[in-house]
Amino acid sequence: MRNRWSTRRYILNLGMVLLLALTTAGCSLQPSSKLEGKKDKGKAAASAAEISFMLVLNQDDPPKDTILQELQSMTRTKLAISWVPDTIYSDKMVAAIATGTMPKVLQVKAVDVKQPSIVNGIRSGLFWEIGPYLKDYPLISKFMNPTIMNNASYFGKTYGIYWERPQSRQGIQFRKDWLNRLGLQEPKSMEDLYEVLQAFTYRDPDGNGKQDTYGLIDRNDLVYGAFKNIASYFGTPNSWGLVDGKLTPDFMTSEYFNTMKFMKRLYDEKLINPDFTVTSKVQQEDRFIKGEAGMMISNVLASSVQYRIQKVNKDADVDILNRIKGPKGERIWGGSGFGGLFLFPKSSIKNEAELRDVLGFFNSLLSENVNNLLTYGLEDRHYRLNDDRKTIKIFPDTQTLREQEVEPYANALRTFDIRYLQLEETSEMQNKIQSMIEDNAKMAVNDPTTSLFSQTQAEKGAELQTIITDATYQFILGKIDERGFTKEVDRWRISGGDQIINELNIEYAEIKQMIP
Repeated sequence: MRNRWSTRRYILNLGMVLLLALTTAGCSLQPSSKLEGKKDKGKAAASAAEISFMLVLNQDDPPKDTILQELQSMTRTKLAISWVPDTIYSDKMVAAIATGTMPKVLQVKAVDVKQPSIVNGIRSGLFWEIGPYLKDYPLISKFMNPTIMNNASYFGKTYGIYWERPQSRQGIQFRKDWLNRLGLQEPKSMEDLYEVLQAFTYRDPDGNGKQDTYGLIDRNDLVYGAFKNIASYFGTPNSWGLVDGKLTPDFMTSEYFNTMKFMKRLYDEKLINPDFTVTSKVQQEDRFIKGEAGMMISNVLASSVQYRIQKVNKDADVDILNRIKGPKGERIWGGSGFGGLFLFPKSSIKNEAELRDVLGFFNSLLSENVNNLLTYGLEDRHYRLNDDRKTIKIFPDTQTLREQEVEPYANALRTFDIRYLQLEETSEMQNKIQSMIEDNAKMAVNDPTTSLFSQTQAEKGAELQTIITDATYQFILGKIDERGFTKEVDRWRISGGDQIINELNIEYAEIKQMIP
């Protein structure tokens, strides 16, 4: 084992959070306090497996136990759930690891999957490797996506059950009524895209006789705004890519330079709002809705945008598209496909029989009745099942009940995005968005470092990324040229970037050797 993974370093890492553990000791992992839910008052069957959880709470108060009793009955379990507010969850999790007070099921948010305490815990054997057991659980095996499972792995092995998120919601939202008024077709290539943006800027698409629109409205986000999407059209790797067999950061590729040049062209020709570097997401959406621009390239929210824009202008028509052909074909960047993991500590799960009980619970969550319970709640309390017994109608007056009694469990325990029942009323746009998400998965470009870990990146990655972010903006705004950008890349490399490249490549090579 390499020096950076030494036992000494691991002990030091745990020691750093020991004080935090002591200060949070009053916040027990047992469900006894206001923040941590209530004990189940029902009587579980004698054979019920007892399972403790630490789960993220995304609202002010813990959920009522209305569906908890039914969940325990359906799964033949007795569940002890500690609800921890999202704002302090990561610190509480690190403290639990440091003090060995973990529950049987530890929820790990996506932002924490590469947290040193988690990675070092995996390396030192604190958690069960569950990969060899999953074949015995048919529903988990059925719904697990091999690509996402690989993204969620550690060192080529499966330790956690991930909870699924769309691999890519990225796409283009545009004013279809403007496109029609100008006699244009939906863009299908980079040149088409440029021509539409130019027309939306200079050909009076709203018909008010003024040149007061932009082709593209963007925001201060190189990832979830236009930049990373356009980069994927140009063939840029998703954060990291293989160049001559070696993992290389995206900003060290020619495709990244081409993306910056394209964005600079939009800026120089005033086809994009000039204040995009200081425009927030909320401001971006508001300005699009007010008709200031004809296009947003981002995480698609078209159904809500369409509703809001038609309150301002009933004749406005918003549509979406996701396929733009670039030098390497039709591509879109994809995320990891998961929002976090459930890990299984050996300190709490003492033997294989207990582990199988816990995995059996997660398998049962995917059965039709339990999935419906977690997704929609209780029939006749939270929804009504229609005569066809396949679609449901949510009662308008049960929104508060669902928020209090169902949504916290759905957010925490719905691992895979499956629905045995469908809502009766879904808009045409909602259906189109869902189809786009499914289509994106077919052409999504994966980040090959998602399952890899670099100690230097964990410690200095955010700080180093600021160098590249600032340099990218400066290039687009014309404040530095290619030579200036290269100098900033060199600064990134000597400040720790080369260490990150080296560490990731070493681990990548080791994992490749492990795979038959």
